[in-house]
Amino acid sequence: MTETPSNSTRYMQIFLGVLATLAVLAALKLSKDVTIPLVLSFFCFLLFSPLLRRLDKLHIPRIISVTFVMALLLFIFVGAGWFVIMTVDTLVRLIPFYAEKVVSLDRLVSSRVSTFVDLPVGASFLSILPVNWSSLAISSLTSISNKFLSITKVATLVYIFFLFLLLERQSVIPKLLAAVPKSKGMKVAVMFERITRQISKYLILKALLSALTGVLFFLTAVITGLDLPMLWGVLAFVFNFIPSIGSVIITTLTIFMALVQFAPDWTSVFYVAIMTISTQMILGNIIDPRLQGGQLNLSPFVILVSLSLWGYIWGIPGMFISVPLTSVLQILCANIKSLRPVAILISSGKSYQRESAKQKALERYLRKQDKLRRGEHPSAEHLAKAEDDEAVNDYHKGDFILPENFGDKK
Repeated sequence: MTETPSNSTRYMQIFLGVLATLAVLAALKLSKDVTIPLVLSFFCFLLFSPLLRRLDKLHIPRIISVTFVMALLLFIFVGAGWFVIMTVDTLVRLIPFYAEKVVSLDRLVSSRVSTFVDLPVGASFLSILPVNWSSLAISSLTSISNKFLSITKVATLVYIFFLFLLLERQSVIPKLLAAVPKSKGMKVAVMFERITRQISKYLILKALLSALTGVLFFLTAVITGLDLPMLWGVLAFVFNFIPSIGSVIITTLTIFMALVQFAPDWTSVFYVAIMTISTQMILGNIIDPRLQGGQLNLSPFVILVSLSLWGYIWGIPGMFISVPLTSVLQILCANIKSLRPVAILISSGKSYQRESAKQKALERYLRKQDKLRRGEHPSAEHLAKAEDDEAVNDYHKGDFILPENFGDKK
C-alpha cells in the first residue's frame, strides 16, 4: 500500500522539525557564553517579578523600584562571591587535617573488613586507587579560584541583561500585541503572562523550600558538631535547585564528611544521617508536592532527561534551570496545534488517568442504565456504586492550559 501525500507531508514535517530542534540545541551549546547569562537573567527577572508587581501596586515610582531590586540582586551576587572566596580559603587550610582523617577512616574500615575477608598485610582501600587525595582536593579548590574571573564575567552579564529586562518589562505586552496579528495577539500575550506567572511561582516556592532545607542542614551540623555548618547549609540550598539528584548529592556528601570527622563515633554519624535524610524526605516528598501542586506537571522521566540534556548543553547552570526551561517548552507546545502531542507526552499524565477512570465509571453506569431500560434490573447496590464512582472521579482539566481555555482558573 502506497502512502498518501498527506502522510508523506506529515512525515517530512516531523523530520524537518527534528532537524530544526537539533540545530537549535547545537546553536545553544555553541553560543553558551551569551545564552547562559541571557537565560539566567530572564529567570532572575521571573524570580523578582512578584516583588515588582507588589511595588507597582503600592504606587512606588518606577525608578525607585528598579533601583531597589538592582541593589538587592547586587547584594546577593556580592554575598555569594564573598562566601565562595572565604569557603575556598578555609577548605584549603583544612585539607591536610581532613586528609589525615580520611587515612584514619580508611585504616579503620580496612581493619573491620579484614575480620571477614583475608586482606594482604598493610592493604587498604586508598592504596587500591593510586590517587593523592590531598593534592587532588587542593587542585580542585584552586581551579575554582582560577575560574572566579569567568564567573564574575557571567554574573556581570546577567546583571546587565537583568537591568534592561526591568526597564522593558512594562512594554513587553504592548509590543507583543502590536507585533502579531490582531486575532492571535491576545492569545500570545496571555500565554506569555501565564509562563511568567507559573515559572515565577515555581522559582519562589523552590527558593523558599531550598532555604528551609539549607537552614535545617545548618542546624543539623550545629547540633551534631559537624564542622563548617554554614557550608553545608549553603550547599543544601544550592543543590536543592537541581531536581532529583541534587538532594542525593548533598545528603551523601554530608554523611560522608560526618564519617570522616566522627568515625569511630558512629552515634554522631547516625544522627547526621537520620536528620539529613529525614529533611530531604519530608521536604522533598511531602511538603514540596503539596505546595507545588500542578504548577509544573512534568513526567519524572522527562525531568531526568531534561536534566541530562540541559546539563550537556550548558553544564551546571543548565542543570539548575532544566525544570523551568522544560516547563516553558511544554506551555509553548501546548499552544501550537501541531506540537500539542509533544506537550501531552512530556506531562505527568495524572489528569489523563483521572479522566480515563471517570470515563470507565460512566460507561459502566450507562451500561447498567441500558439494562434497566431493557427490563433487566440490576441490584440497587450496583447502581449506588456506579453513581458513587461517577461522583468520586470528578473531571479535572489537563496538565496545561490549551488556547481555548486561557483565562480559566485551574
